[in-house]
Amino acid sequence: MSQTTGTKALERWDDEGGSQLASLAQSFAIEEFEVSERRILAFLGASVLSLWDELPLNARRRVLNREIAQAAFDRSALKARIARIAEGDFSGQEI
Repeated sequence: MSQTTGTKALERWDDEGGSQLASLAQSFAIEEFEVSERRILAFLGASVLSLWDELPLNARRRVLNREIAQAAFDRSALKARIARIAEGDFSGQEI
């Protein structure tokens, strides 16, 4: 994708309400996480985007749904999940 095509796509995304995700991301205050935690979050975000086309449509919609994302956000639970991933626990099972 060319720079111009990418820029136009981002502008269209903003015009269609996608910019709401930026304000949602700000409400999560990611900058308050430790640097190592932010690296894991960045890795997971990049992984989700890399696998985006393979995800079921329902999963993609849930990821992009502002209300679902906001309702599911729990800083302490997220930090615990990040810690488990950092320790190599990829099972997804609660401790």
